[in-house]
Amino acid sequence: MPVSFTRRDTLKGLLTLGVGSLATTLKARTLGDDVKIVEDPRYEYSNASYTEKFYRQEFSSSYGVKSEHGHAYHCVNCQGNCAWEVWVKDGKVTRENQSRSYPAINPKIPDFNPRGCNKGVQHSQTMYEEDRLLHPMKRIGKRGDGKWQRISWDDAITEVASNLYQTMRRVGPAGNYIHIGAGMITEGRAASFKRLGTLLGAVRPYIASYVGDMFPGVSLVYGEGNIGCTSDFFYQSNLNIFWGTNPNTTRIPDAHFIWEGKYNGAKTIVITPEYNSSCIHADLWIPIKPGSDAYLALSVMDEIVERKLYNPKFIKEFTDLPLLVRKDSNALLTLADIDPKNALFDDKLLEHFSELMEEEAEHHPVNPSEIFLALNKSNGKVTIMSGSRGMPVETLRLVDSGWKIDPDLDADLKLTLKDGKEVEVTTSFNLLKQQLTQFSAKRVEGITGVNPSLVKELAQDMIYSKVAMTTIGFSLGKYFNGMLTQRAISSLVALTGKMGDLGGLNTENEWSIEGLGTLSSFAGKYRHRFASGAVSEFMLGESMDDYQELFSDSDLERATGMDKDDYQQKVEALVAKAKGDQGVGEGKSYWEEVETFVMAADARFRRNKGSYKEAFLNRAKFFAYADFRVSDLAQYADILLPAKSHYEVWDIRVNPGYHRYANLAHPPKGLNQVGEAKSEWEMATLIAKKITQLAKEQYKKSGDKRDLHIADPTHSDTGFRELELVADLFTIKGELESDRDAVEMAVSNVKQFRPHNVKSMIKQGGHLQLNDKAGKSSPLGRDRPYNTFENNLYLHQPMETLTGRLTFYVDDPEWIKVGAHLPIAVPELRAEKFPLLLMTPHAKWSIHSTYKTSTTLQRLQRGVPYAMIGVGCASRAGVKDGEMIKLVNSIGSVEVMAKVTPNIPNTVVLMEHGWEPYMFKGGVGQNQIMADMLNLLELSDGWGHLKFGVNWDGNQHAYTTTVKIEKV
Repeated sequence: MPVSFTRRDTLKGLLTLGVGSLATTLKARTLGDDVKIVEDPRYEYSNASYTEKFYRQEFSSSYGVKSEHGHAYHCVNCQGNCAWEVWVKDGKVTRENQSRSYPAINPKIPDFNPRGCNKGVQHSQTMYEEDRLLHPMKRIGKRGDGKWQRISWDDAITEVASNLYQTMRRVGPAGNYIHIGAGMITEGRAASFKRLGTLLGAVRPYIASYVGDMFPGVSLVYGEGNIGCTSDFFYQSNLNIFWGTNPNTTRIPDAHFIWEGKYNGAKTIVITPEYNSSCIHADLWIPIKPGSDAYLALSVMDEIVERKLYNPKFIKEFTDLPLLVRKDSNALLTLADIDPKNALFDDKLLEHFSELMEEEAEHHPVNPSEIFLALNKSNGKVTIMSGSRGMPVETLRLVDSGWKIDPDLDADLKLTLKDGKEVEVTTSFNLLKQQLTQFSAKRVEGITGVNPSLVKELAQDMIYSKVAMTTIGFSLGKYFNGMLTQRAISSLVALTGKMGDLGGLNTENEWSIEGLGTLSSFAGKYRHRFASGAVSEFMLGESMDDYQELFSDSDLERATGMDKDDYQQKVEALVAKAKGDQGVGEGKSYWEEVETFVMAADARFRRNKGSYKEAFLNRAKFFAYADFRVSDLAQYADILLPAKSHYEVWDIRVNPGYHRYANLAHPPKGLNQVGEAKSEWEMATLIAKKITQLAKEQYKKSGDKRDLHIADPTHSDTGFRELELVADLFTIKGELESDRDAVEMAVSNVKQFRPHNVKSMIKQGGHLQLNDKAGKSSPLGRDRPYNTFENNLYLHQPMETLTGRLTFYVDDPEWIKVGAHLPIAVPELRAEKFPLLLMTPHAKWSIHSTYKTSTTLQRLQRGVPYAMIGVGCASRAGVKDGEMIKLVNSIGSVEVMAKVTPNIPNTVVLMEHGWEPYMFKGGVGQNQIMADMLNLLELSDGWGHLKFGVNWDGNQHAYTTTVKIEKV
């Protein structure tokens, strides 16, 4: 095609040439003859001596004396656990520096140096900010008015101890709520308030549950929720999948392993609704519609099963898919159902197993209703499968001395039971195959937005990669049906046969650490009241009202199959069953009589939803709060206790197991006291001593033993809380009174820390390397990355599940009734009357609410609460970038700045979490326009291994709220 120029084009070109020549002339005149113009900076290096001298002077000025340096990490609810040096000069912290002294485990694998992020590197500034809490304070106005009176530590401790004591006399131990929150996730400092609460029998909620970071769906399949690998495992993997997570933002110290693994040949896939900072570097980004993750997981499972890509040997040995299921009731067939004399039953193998069971029965009682059956292709007979909870033969081996079992995955037969009834039985694998057909890639494409070709690629990658690791994020559990999503992805990974050194599922590895319990417990003699985080916060905040306000009957019917009143009645029945001391063991425990609250490092008004703040303050007859800064929650306390920050205390932290090191915190020598701050151990010790003093004085006046011994028949082996012993028991008669005492005791008691001590930890750079006993379900090798379940894969040890195998089938009657006995996907709960889903992922410029007010970090973002909206969404709403908008629904509204971006779908509003409510107009934060509902399946309790505890609790859900946008 010929190129033509018009007269206008010629004039434009001449004008551009003229302007360029003029600019060059002016530049030459301005710069002068002594300035050298650099054409290519790659071959020129200017004199940088002035700049280098400037930085050297700054370095030498802030460095101080090396022998006076301290060590620390940042124990807010960040999973990094990074070792830092703390420099001090003239009694003040000048800066923090990455410790960079972790030993390499293998020259062929990248090491963990250095660890740290943009938040930790500015803590030394934060500890001297104007919102630092310096002195004990007592409220003299209404809660939240900001009217305070400075008081002495003795007065403050007396107020706290007196309220705790009087509540025990009036209500009992369950009236007290003593808790150290998610802002203090350490084994050292956090043990202080835990120890006090355990000794007094107070209520303590489960943190992971109330922040929505539980993995109950993973626990269902694997028997425990916190599983996975050290981060260096990503380097040696062939496939790394990050599902519902953004490691470049939330796992900054560990992200280098992912991208080093990419250049080592690994394929990296990210599955998220938004195009985030990790998607940029991935080989494949799968943009999924929010809340449809379970559908995608099941479609990949269908692809694997339909094409028979699975490994039958693995499925037979390590999963419950070969187990027989009764078609009449959908219940698993057990030894209790069968007549041993039935011709189809392998009575010889039963006799052999019975001999083995008799030998172990004293340690592991036999329970026929928890011994499960399969059809043995070797002899055509129904046989028992070893490894279940009801069977003392604790192995998953199908072939061993005395038995050879080849389970038939496709068995389908009739069987006469012990009661004479003839029933049809099939395998759970057969039922799974039928179930998966409704989730084929073509059928769910409209739900997920994922093309069937991508489903095929994902299935092949997960199967054919020799080592494949799938990491799931906390966000997935924050949907209403998030437990089912976690279960679906866990089932998919289990179906691929990846465990141990072959990869598998990664949530959050935890080390096996023995000996730390002595800091917070009393050998079972006294027990705290362990409450479900999700249930206790939901009920404490009277959240049913917000649920009724936001959601309609059709919203509930779509997500649960019931209208909202029927669903509420069922939830209330389950919650009531587990209420109070009498409800312990009946479900998700909570206590409604709590009225006196003593807490530290918490952010419940920022974190919780709807009208929670008002309900909490109405319930709290007394509220004392400890923190190093005046947070939003602190403004509503009756007593404020100034705490030391991370660089001013002794502390130790081990978990989570992203790396193999325990980090030490100890303050620099010569560090000046900041105000009147005390450590949590000092506070708890003073409170314990004061309670003993008050109880003795009251008993002396009254002569009534009930003033000294508070009745507690359910949580104390003695039946009482003997308050005259509290001080001595808490301090172990003076051996445990300070944060340093706690660290010294922990390091000397923990087997996995040996042969190290505090002195060697300081010499090594503020850390120790865990020994080989730290691995929970795999050995912790000296020269290779760690991943869970090697003991199960190679030693055939049973999983911590009812059947001893990876669990696909749950024959709880309530689960069967709602069709959840097999992995399933259902629509999410959200209010359809508002068009935009409000999503609140982890922030880049803060660790939750900690550091949200940092001057340094505020400069790196908008500086005010903002919401990200898609370009199309902004266009429809007539909103421009930087304008103020309202997010509105039937609960309320919140004003934020609009940040228009092409990175997110036009169906969502994405707002990084952590903004303190006082940073918003009117003090109304983003979570205060949210509503939630407890999930019936998460509330269910008692089946097999699904019993309330650290592996089985519900989540608070954050991704249930929808809004519309209005311009301000």
